[in-house]
Amino acid sequence: MQQLKPRYTKLYPNEGTIRRKLEETERVLGIWFPVTFMETSSFYSGGLLGGISHFSIPDDREPNIKGETLRLRESIGLPSRFVVLAEPPGSLIVMDTTGTPEVIWLDATDVNNLADRALASPPDVWETYGEFFEELLAEEERK
Repeated sequence: MQQLKPRYTKLYPNEGTIRRKLEETERVLGIWFPVTFMETSSFYSGGLLGGISHFSIPDDREPNIKGETLRLRESIGLPSRFVVLAEPPGSLIVMDTTGTPEVIWLDATDVNNLADRALASPPDVWETYGEFFEELLAEEERK
């Protein structure tokens, strides 16, 4: 994880999220963020990366991960262990805060099957948020 920050800040300014904001989001959502998400959040606060518009990590900008996660919990019954990271057209990227793989990019039609992982279409998965972030960062570096 330590090598990601210099690579990211070479492309974009360091715009991390303060720990207090992360802890507040954890409290409201009733989850604990994975370690690699916490580490990455110290220099990345959401936005466009790897061609994907990620929700803001701090809740002082819209849309943000806390608000979108609460919205989907209410509207579709998103299981409480998942945090919504992004909503690309026709799909959803979520982070599982209690298991692996930590990041799952699934077809939007499969969102109701997420709890038991009985997905009709095979999702893209990353074992850790750090691996997911690194892949997107590498894509940015190739541009």
